[in-house]
Amino acid sequence: MKNRKRWMCAGMSLAAFGLLTGIMHVGLTRLTGFTQAACLAGLFSLILFVCMLILDIIHPLEEKQLACMGGFLFLTILARVLMLDYVSSDYVYFLSGWTKVFRDGGLAMLGENVGDYNLLYQYVLLLIASTPLPDLYMIKYFSILFDYALALGMLFTSERLSGRPAGIPVLVTVLLLPTVLIDGACWAQCDSVYVFFIVLSLGMMKDGKPNLAAALLGISFAFKLQTIFFFPVVLLGLLHGEYKTKHALTFFSAYFVTMIPALLAGRSLASALSVYFGQSMGQYYHRLTYNAPTLYAFFPLMEFKTTDIFGWMRFIGGIDNESSSEWLNPDLYPTLQQAALMACILLVLLIVLYWLFHSKEITRDMTLCFALFFAILLPFVMPKIHDRYFFLADLLAVLYAYVKGNRAHIPLLVVTSSYMCYMPFLTRQHPIDNRILSLMMLLALLSVGRDLLTEMRRNRTKMKGGAPCRTSRTA
Repeated sequence: MKNRKRWMCAGMSLAAFGLLTGIMHVGLTRLTGFTQAACLAGLFSLILFVCMLILDIIHPLEEKQLACMGGFLFLTILARVLMLDYVSSDYVYFLSGWTKVFRDGGLAMLGENVGDYNLLYQYVLLLIASTPLPDLYMIKYFSILFDYALALGMLFTSERLSGRPAGIPVLVTVLLLPTVLIDGACWAQCDSVYVFFIVLSLGMMKDGKPNLAAALLGISFAFKLQTIFFFPVVLLGLLHGEYKTKHALTFFSAYFVTMIPALLAGRSLASALSVYFGQSMGQYYHRLTYNAPTLYAFFPLMEFKTTDIFGWMRFIGGIDNESSSEWLNPDLYPTLQQAALMACILLVLLIVLYWLFHSKEITRDMTLCFALFFAILLPFVMPKIHDRYFFLADLLAVLYAYVKGNRAHIPLLVVTSSYMCYMPFLTRQHPIDNRILSLMMLLALLSVGRDLLTEMRRNRTKMKGGAPCRTSRTA
């Protein structure tokens, strides 16, 4: 039976290769010939083949079911292929230039500061620069590859959190989620990469493999600074004994290993360690929010100083000649950002202190609820947050709704709010006022917070009655 299914996976992948080769040869404008179309189609067909094999290992299916899933996976791949030609401003102004630097300078450029992404992604750009295929397609391919890794990771982790066989709906939902679909295939961003490592780290932690979980989290942090939105869960794991302080060494070791190629190429350790500092402090100083559904959507808006360079910015709601606040001097914005950051830190510390005083009321089975709460709270109250920074919350909300079973409104609120904030950048449209989207995100945050407090109160009542807090599958 296993051999038959493997042959079926190979056959479907071969058929997908033929179809994709024809579609790419005719439809993709940056390919120079049939050979390039066949190479690119082969890479996408490989995603289909490997994904089907892993899916059957995680969640064994009947032959007909696996064939249906193969058809579904092919359609999701095709949807992404059809977006490969879209060129975003991020690609024009940043990614294409960085790739060209690596193409011209080669391996030696790892010793220089190329762009503002961390080192792991620079290694990816170096590899892309060395291939004969168009860099736009390969940058997107890398992100699309992790779309499918993320879907499988969500499948694996959902089983560890729910205590029941992994649900195919989780995989289907992730691959159809608009923010996942748009982020990599259209926008050429790589948020699915760091979120994959976070989700898999969560699953490994619940599977009793803390060393592997810590290493995965270190790799995630090496890709994106937004991994910090998950760090409160590490503190929870320490209190519950799922993590030990020694696992911090695993985390930092994994992070340090990612620096080795750059260090060997001549980059200083100080430069390698300071990427995130320069990323967060060096360029984003004009506003309190960058089109994200956060608390600062309710603050007076100002014109961007860089609107003449990045024309898409004028499509953000309120950014026009009449919207600038006369009483809010542009020179005051760095001070406002610092004040907002200090207020954010104080608020988070107060919440964490409250939680620490009531840590006995938070059981291990509340980890996902806790993770989702902070994945929404931290970007909601932090200044200088961008539209894509709720990507982790999008995926954890889907996971939470699946594990909880009756919380479908939470991913609906989070994903809709997050996705609508993509529109000004991608479509030059602003369908819904950002203040409404921020209220939707706040409503989701309050709903998750209520769930957390309700479960804590229930556990408190049990402890007062002398009964131990039983773990329950309530996420």
